[in-house]
Order: sequence, then C-alpha cells, then structure tokens
Amino acid sequence: MSNEALRALAERLKVAKSRPGLNGYLPHTKQELFHKSTSKGTMFLGGNRSGKTVGGAVEMIYRAKGEHPYKYVPPAPTRLRSVSVDLQQGVQGIVIPELAKWMPPSLLKNGSWDDSYNKQMRRLSLLNGSFIEFLSYDQDTDKHAGTSRHGIWFDEEPPKDIFTENMARLVDTGGQWWLTMTPVEGLTWTYEDLYLNKSEDIKVIEVDMDENPHLNPVEIEAFLGALSKEERQARKTGRYISKTGMVYANHLKEIHTVPPVSGKKLQEAGELIFCSMDHGFTNPTAFLWYSVNKDGRIIVFDEYYQTQRTVEQNAKAILQKNSELGVFPQYYVGDPSIRNVDPITATSVFIEYTKNGIPIILGNNDQKAGINLVIQRLKGPEGTEPYTHPTLYITENCVSLLWEMQKLRWGAWYSKKMQQDRNAKEEQHKKDDHACDALRYGVASRPLVDDGTGVPEPRLPVEMASNAINPEQPRLASLGTKSSGSGDFHLGDDY
Repeated sequence: MSNEALRALAERLKVAKSRPGLNGYLPHTKQELFHKSTSKGTMFLGGNRSGKTVGGAVEMIYRAKGEHPYKYVPPAPTRLRSVSVDLQQGVQGIVIPELAKWMPPSLLKNGSWDDSYNKQMRRLSLLNGSFIEFLSYDQDTDKHAGTSRHGIWFDEEPPKDIFTENMARLVDTGGQWWLTMTPVEGLTWTYEDLYLNKSEDIKVIEVDMDENPHLNPVEIEAFLGALSKEERQARKTGRYISKTGMVYANHLKEIHTVPPVSGKKLQEAGELIFCSMDHGFTNPTAFLWYSVNKDGRIIVFDEYYQTQRTVEQNAKAILQKNSELGVFPQYYVGDPSIRNVDPITATSVFIEYTKNGIPIILGNNDQKAGINLVIQRLKGPEGTEPYTHPTLYITENCVSLLWEMQKLRWGAWYSKKMQQDRNAKEEQHKKDDHACDALRYGVASRPLVDDGTGVPEPRLPVEMASNAINPEQPRLASLGTKSSGSGDFHLGDDY
C-alpha cells in the first residue's frame, strides 16, 4: 500500500473514531429511559457531561430516520427543529457537532454533511426527505413561527415565550418535544410550569454526572471542586436549586406529609378544629383546616383553593365544606389586610365574610416570624433531636399547599450585581404563596406550648365578635393583641 493510500486510510479511521454513528452509541441507563419516553414532552435534566446532549442528538437522528429502536415515531420524511442558546456557540459549537458525530453517512447526501447542510437556511436535508432546521433563543420570537413540525429539541433552557411559540408548531402533527438542560439558573419558569407539572404529558428524567460510565471520577471532582455548594449541586446532579434558598427546605415529605385523616373523627376525639385563610380573586383564595391535640400537634387536614370567586361564593363553599367534613371550626384566622375598607363600597373583605357567616380573626402578618414558627414546628421542640418529634403535619390531599411549599423560595434582587452587593433578602418570593400565607396565619395563631384547648381572643368590635369563636372555648389571651387605632385588632402584635 502506498504512503498516500495509508494516509487516506488513517484519515478515514480518524473520522470514523470521532464520528462513530448510531452503531457506536451505547446509551447508559438514564439515556435509555429518556429514549423510551412516550410522553408529549420529556425533560432530560443532567449535570454537565452527564450525556444529556448526546441523548438529545441521538433522539433527533432516530426521528429523522423515521425509525426508533424503543418506540413508534412518525415514518420519514419528518420535519424537525433544534433550538439552542445562540447561533454561534449553541448551534455551531454544540448541537451541529454532536449531530454530525452520530449521524449515519447513509442518511446524508453523498454521505457528506457539507452536501446536506445549507448554511444560509441553517437546515440539514437528508436523503429520505426529512430535514432538521436550527434556531436559537437569541432570535426574535417570530423567527420561531412557521409551519408544523413533528418534533422539537430544546438544548438548554429556553425563554418561555420562545417555548410557547414552538409548542404551536406541534399542534397539527401531535408532535413531541424534548428538553436537555442543566438547571443552573435556579427555580425558573421551567421548574414551575414543567418540572412540577403533574400531567402525564411531561416525563422528567434526572441524571447525575456519576451515572455517566464514560466519565473519570477524578476529572469530575476537579471540575466541581471550585464551585459553590449550590452550583455544585446543579452542575453535578442536574437538579433544580434555589439560588436564594428554599423557605421550607426542612419540609420533608417522608416525615411531614401523612395520609388523609377524618376531621370529624379528630373533633370527636376531642381535638380542636380551626381554619386559616388568605383572600384573593384573580389570585387564589386559600382556606386550610387544622386539628390540634392536647400535645400541641397540628395536622393540616384539608384545603380550599379557588380563583375568580366572590366573598359570598367563598363563604358559601366553606360552610358547605364544613358540613361535608362534619366539623365545626372553633375560629377562623386570616390576612389582616382584609380589614381595609374600600372607599367606594364603604365595606371590606373582613366585613363581607362576617356577614356571610365566616367571622375572621385578623392574624399576625409578620412574615419572618410566621415562617420561623412554621419551620420550628416542622423541626420539633427545642431540646429534642430535629425531626424526631415535629408538631406540624400536612395530609396528602392538601395538594395546593404542598405544591406551594416545595417551590416557595426567598426573594431575589433584580440583578446579579445587586445580589452580589447586598445581603440576601429575608422576604419570600411573592408568587404562588397564598396557601403558604394561610399556613403562617394558622400556625402563628397557636402558642408553641399548646394543650389544644384554648382559642385566640379575637378582640373584635362587639357586633362582629359574637360568632367569631365558640363561646364555650377557653381563650388564649396570652397571645396578646394591640389596637391598630382604627377599631380593628389582630393577633400577635406583641407575640
């Protein structure tokens, strides 16, 4: 063999090694789970170098072929789209090289990527009639419009408006989408709208760097060593983190979430029943039902969580739910802002609830103090081993409260520079916090040393206080109240 022939052979072997094709793809366990997903959308969340982008690229090739080793996909020709962070780094630097690495030459025109790829249109056209077009998040939203597609691959987290525009491209075909990303930006819209989505339409698969058998543990540790604890977690495990911290990080599902219980049976057993609330209209109105036993153990055993309801409608629903539960709450406690009088109607939410049979004691709106009381009850009494004797439990049927608690985080400054230059905020992020606010009011209405018998002293105007609490119950006057100067009073001013 001549020297020229040897050099040509060596070059072909080098190319074959760098571009192994589908026959050289040996998916690890999580990649296989990802490929087997038949959901409308699949989130493949992974640490850096965990194999998520490789999986995303191979999934695209399976669909471009119109043949899949794990499931049915539409036969070729298929119309596909890949969307990534930017054109320079995302498309040219990551996505195209990864697709080229695994793409079988038999699918390409003349077996050549260059003959198949139109640089001006950013479109890869295959021999079987399928095509893959390449877009990016830095393009205007209208660039993501167009005709229908059979599948869309998002590499790294997309802006919500671009994701929504791309979803419209899948309507005609009933197409599927898949998202491969490392969630380094914290609890963004993808966490709230996709990751926490309970629908079977979205499958979530998480992969740790350690689960990629092709990575060297020494190299992993060298990469992670200089990172902060939070960033290390995101980049290694592929799991969402809150950059500002979770408010109820100590709410442990395996400890604090319990099966549903009968409020009627708890009341018949002598436990005190009460409710807390946070009012809204466009935002949800949240009511929670609690029981307290003689040891001060609180169980949140039911909830009401509705939007677009008037006070009269809410009150009627609450009274009906009391009847269905077979309970008689000893008192209701809620957001003190409901006492604010509308200058046009000359009434307030507080007055309207009272008129409709739900007299509400105005709660303690010290957010930080209320959160600390919830956290303390989740942890358990001072002097005991943490989480061995918690005094707050929530039943599984309180789905809205549990949903809010797993996503409620501390607020963040508007810019990264402000985050670097200022102390961390000590206020919760004001979104999807209505049941959590009701929880604060409810927990703060009870003393830490609680025998489950007393109820808070309402100190309401006489004409409104007659039905606020069961007159046969002892008072918890030790909680303390002070006048606001307007005739209204609320719990916990000096608590």
